[in-house]
Amino acid sequence: MEHQIPVTSMDQEKPETKPSSQPELPEQIREISDMVCSTLRDFKESQAYDKLLEGRDTAREYIRQNPLASLGYALGAGVLFGFILKRTR
Repeated sequence: MEHQIPVTSMDQEKPETKPSSQPELPEQIREISDMVCSTLRDFKESQAYDKLLEGRDTAREYIRQNPLASLGYALGAGVLFGFILKRTR
């Protein structure tokens, strides 16, 4: 499965930006953001992500081949979760 990523040209001049009234992000938040991005990138390159995509494709194919049964399973799961959540309140 290929994804197309839009690319913008950096050859154009950047417009002058006025100083922002908002302060820059603190260093800790920037580090957390980098760590989350790195972890997500590593996950997308892992076998677990590939298996997740295969499972998604398998579920889609099953739903296409068995729409009424899939609807029944979804309704049953919704009723079950409804009873469980209603009792906990």
